Amino acid sequence: MPDIIEMVLKKAGSLATEIGINISNYHQMLVDHLGEKLAMGVYLCLAILLLLVVFKAFKLAFNLLRFVIIPAAVVAYIASTFFAFNFLAAMPIAGAIFSVLFFIKS
Repeated sequence: MPDIIEMVLKKAGSLATEIGINISNYHQMLVDHLGEKLAMGVYLCLAILLLLVVFKAFKLAFNLLRFVIIPAAVVAYIASTFFAFNFLAAMPIAGAIFSVLFFIKS
C-alpha cells in the first residue's frame, strides 16, 4: 500500500512540474507576441472571466436550493404528514415539479 501512495505522489509531483513548465512556456510565448502589458491585460481578463463563472455557479446553486430543494422538501413533508404518501415517494415528484417551475422561471 505505501508503494502505491509513493508512486501516486511521484506522479503528482512530475505532473505539477510539467504543468509549471507549460505555463512558463505559454507565458513567454504570450509576452513575445503581445508584450508585457498586454499579457497582463490578458491575465486580468482571464481572471475576471474565471470569477464570473465561479459566481454564476454559486448563484445557480443558491437558486436551486431556494427554488427547488427547499420547496420540494416542504411539499414532500406536507404530503407525508397530512396525506397517505411516503416522504421518499413524494420527494421525486415534488422535485420534478419544482424543477420544471424553476426552468420556466429562468
